[in-house]
Amino acid sequence: MQHTTINKNFLIILLGILAALGPFTIDMYLPGFQRIAEDFYTDEKHVAFTLTSYFVGIAVGQLIYGPIVDKYGRKKPLLFGLAIYILASLGCAFSVNIEMMIGMRLLQALGGCVGMVASNAIISDVYAVDKRAKAFSYIMLVMGVAPLIAPTAGSLFIEKADWNYIFFFLAVFAGLVSAMIYFLLPETSLYMHSNKLRIRKISKDYFEIFKNRSFLMYTLAGSIAMSILFAYISSASFVFLTLYKLDKGTFSILFAINASGLISGSYLNGVLNKYVDYIKIANLAAIILSVISILILILINVIPEMPYQWVVAGLFLILFSTGFINPNATAASLAPFTNNAGAASALGGSIRMGVGAVVAATIGIFQGNSANTMFITMCGLAISATIFLHIAQKVVRK
Repeated sequence: MQHTTINKNFLIILLGILAALGPFTIDMYLPGFQRIAEDFYTDEKHVAFTLTSYFVGIAVGQLIYGPIVDKYGRKKPLLFGLAIYILASLGCAFSVNIEMMIGMRLLQALGGCVGMVASNAIISDVYAVDKRAKAFSYIMLVMGVAPLIAPTAGSLFIEKADWNYIFFFLAVFAGLVSAMIYFLLPETSLYMHSNKLRIRKISKDYFEIFKNRSFLMYTLAGSIAMSILFAYISSASFVFLTLYKLDKGTFSILFAINASGLISGSYLNGVLNKYVDYIKIANLAAIILSVISILILILINVIPEMPYQWVVAGLFLILFSTGFINPNATAASLAPFTNNAGAASALGGSIRMGVGAVVAATIGIFQGNSANTMFITMCGLAISATIFLHIAQKVVRK
């Protein structure tokens, strides 16, 4: 089916719901870390490795799906990957120890990450280059509802039933998304090929994409900026539940407030894209992000007993600024590609999640007895993203 027949407003909503599966998978079970640790006779640091394995699975899985969505289109791989995700979600629910759960989370990611590859490729199929950043922003806006409600919903499951039911819910949610894709999403790819999928050819194609300096610099900039979100997710439970000793209800509210910062930034980015070049927006946002991160890091060290409300305000501003960077950097990184948009999307997504996994694991290892680890990491990432965006702009001009 030709992509010209697609209702683009409906497409954004559908892809946003598909993208929301990721935040639900990550955020819903965060309030249950303590309960999971108790059930498996371990500690929360070991439970945090279920986050790391999930990020690793997404990084590896996207490389697998890239060539597949270029060969078979977007729809069939989506349905296949979501079927794996559903089975793995049930595996998480029935896990008998932390090792099994870590493995099931890896498999869950290997199935679910197809949505990230296919969504980006579908946007490249349907939208002109100069319209993609706006589309990515609006998808983030729709998917941004998930972090607002996921921790609260997770807390309710834990209070009324148990953490296992979170994964039953995720299986049902993925089933509904699969049904919507099967019945409502047409095939959008116009470049499907009949070539055999050979590892040597796939590796060569990935290497050619990787050598594109515009792709690499913008992907690194977006990956580093996005890792700020992973730094927050990996630290939020420890900082607010353990350090500040807040109850799960308050934690869910604070998580929603900070998520609304990312949503607000993404929405405003989509609006500004009509009037301002998306690369200029990303560069300015990165500079503002760096300044805010540095100021907050200084404040938490000058004021050791900083109220948690100040920490929340700082995180809101950081995530708000981040909302302007990743959609624009993603659009810029995919701009040079057409017939291999799936592979380019997969490689970019893999790099983003690989960087995120390293950041999440690092925070898990070096988490101290203050919020310092989180904010030092965010500060370093913000400055690095600013530098890579500057380099990327120079590369494009040559």
